[in-house]
Amino acid sequence: KAAVPSDPWSSVRKETDFVKGCAQLADQGAPASDNEDCLYLNVWTPEPAPDRAPVMVWIHGGGNFSGGTGIPVPNTQQLWYDGRVFAEKQKIVLVTIQYRLGPFGFLAHPGLGGESQPVGNQGLLDQQLALKWVQKNISKFGGDPSNVTIFGESAGSADVCYHVASPGSRGLFHRAISESGGCTLRSVGAEKTLAETAASMEAYGKALGCEPGAGQLDCMRKAPASMLLANSMQPMPGAGGSLTGGQWSFAAVRGGTGGFLPEEPLQALFDRGEIAKVPYLLGANHDEGTTFVIRATPLTSESEYMTDLLNRFGAAAPQVAATYPASKFDNDFNAARARVIGDSVVCSTHDTAMRASKAGLKTFMYDFNMPWSLSPSLLRAGHASEISHVFGLPYLPQPDEASEKVAAAMNTYWANFARTGDPNGSGLPANWPEYKADADKRLQLDPSWMVLDNF
Repeated sequence: KAAVPSDPWSSVRKETDFVKGCAQLADQGAPASDNEDCLYLNVWTPEPAPDRAPVMVWIHGGGNFSGGTGIPVPNTQQLWYDGRVFAEKQKIVLVTIQYRLGPFGFLAHPGLGGESQPVGNQGLLDQQLALKWVQKNISKFGGDPSNVTIFGESAGSADVCYHVASPGSRGLFHRAISESGGCTLRSVGAEKTLAETAASMEAYGKALGCEPGAGQLDCMRKAPASMLLANSMQPMPGAGGSLTGGQWSFAAVRGGTGGFLPEEPLQALFDRGEIAKVPYLLGANHDEGTTFVIRATPLTSESEYMTDLLNRFGAAAPQVAATYPASKFDNDFNAARARVIGDSVVCSTHDTAMRASKAGLKTFMYDFNMPWSLSPSLLRAGHASEISHVFGLPYLPQPDEASEKVAAAMNTYWANFARTGDPNGSGLPANWPEYKADADKRLQLDPSWMVLDNF
């Protein structure tokens, strides 16, 4: 059902712990959860409280089927999403939000329409409700509701793009940042319409032991969260080769009650300029694919590489193989696969930036090129490696002056963008040029601070 605002309170409310993540299976360091009381947000604010400070709202990643706001970096006590540097050094009010995931957040079952409930996109509407909360309440924390930046990584990056496209999110934010993923070009294919998902939603119910028909939803609601989750994850080819809902399509949908996204493809919305007219900063990491491949079964032959490409890209696989032959990678099939997967993330992000720029949005792009300190030679600048730098707290098992300097600069670029819609400002290592569809310039985020032309 649709989320509803929390009941108000007038006395001091003590909230000293992060709430458990929304219901999910264990994935990538995010612990398993059966928690359905999960729609909470967290606020960091400067001390003393400022007067109308810029606000940044973080949307976490995890494929829209895992993740949360209180999860630590593996084997550490450091949070992935700790807003204290933004608050202390940048005088930013920082908000992190949770939203429903997987079958709890993206159930596009046709029976929901008869209940006047959102059919699909429930998790995205959760995010929208959190943004409405910010508009109503953030001034009490010293934040300026007329200067709100939404930013996110991976699935959160695509979700930011969805809000740029969603008519219902207009006016709830004023700048946008997408880290590793757009929404106008997806390697798993365009978002489906409700008509295209109906059969798979009913099939999901049947897999739970609930026959299609008028009583299917009631039957599904009697199933425990563990059963709903256990039956929700089916392998699905895509950019990460991750478990992302598979045949059940627990992902964003176009059209339907709830009205988060119009029915037409997102490319059309961007190309017609029917999107939020806000400054937009986007980018990807230099070696996105390594983070995904490290968890995959190694490829040992040309035929296995081709099978992997067929599973991911279907009829386009021969074209991909011709562009990324293993011979270009010293016949290292896993290195070739990592570059294919990584470039699909880079390409998705670039396509959205290109369309945003053509639609008249002031656009900036980056290439993050700092190796994962967790395993620099293996993971390099893989997917999600930029997060700790953005938050100004790079995870460093050993002291690393270069990484700390890059993190300090990135945190400032992000804060400047939140303040003014332009990342540039005094004391920074490089001037960040504006990206144009006909002049592809982006800043490389590493100690070189190179401006890359036609990356």
